[in-house]
Amino acid sequence: MSKGKKPKRTVKVLRGPKSYNREKLEEHGNGEIFIPAVTGALIGNLVAPGIGGLVAGSLLGGVIGATNIKEKKMAKIPVFYSFHFDNDVMRVQQVRNIGTIEGNSPTTPNEWEKLKRTGESAVKNWIDNNMKYKRCVIVLIGSDTYGRPWIKYEIEKAWNDGKALLGVYIHNLKCPRNGICRKGKNPFDEFTFSDGRKLSSVVQCYDPNQSNAYQDIANNIANWINHAIANKRN
Repeated sequence: MSKGKKPKRTVKVLRGPKSYNREKLEEHGNGEIFIPAVTGALIGNLVAPGIGGLVAGSLLGGVIGATNIKEKKMAKIPVFYSFHFDNDVMRVQQVRNIGTIEGNSPTTPNEWEKLKRTGESAVKNWIDNNMKYKRCVIVLIGSDTYGRPWIKYEIEKAWNDGKALLGVYIHNLKCPRNGICRKGKNPFDEFTFSDGRKLSSVVQCYDPNQSNAYQDIANNIANWINHAIANKRN
């Protein structure tokens, strides 16, 4: 998160993106169905020798495998939210309230101000500790997210630590104080690989439907996270 004046930083991502297998997620899922199906067939043949036992056992095993995949997809994935505190904290709270993902604990304005007063190292430690066990970092993009030094630090750290990254534009979420805001610039454009490409070329940003941004995010954010994890390039 970011609030107030921050120390200036010159950031350049030096580690280039890796290639990935677009079919990795599908292959993984097929294996989780195939193995229980084979096991079920073997057990079915022991209980009722013959084709009937094999078929019944494989069908039962396949159902169990599919159920296991569904349960894994429903499990909450721990994520870290990166955002501009001053402008977007109340919009971010709406995303937290969706409840389908497990984000880092919210910080009150007083707590954030107190943390800042203790110095740059304390803020870095807070970010590092809260990001440590998260699998994905979501940059919630408002009008002034681009250029915030602490957000740049969080993006840089997430990439270099090998965490999945994605962006979600939240300018069309209605803040109780300020309503909607203008669309901000893509914060991943601030980072450049050694070959000249932007980080935004490998990190996807989603722009929810302006007519009902909240519902669009609620319906899709879990899938966006899963996609980012399956296809991460760092």
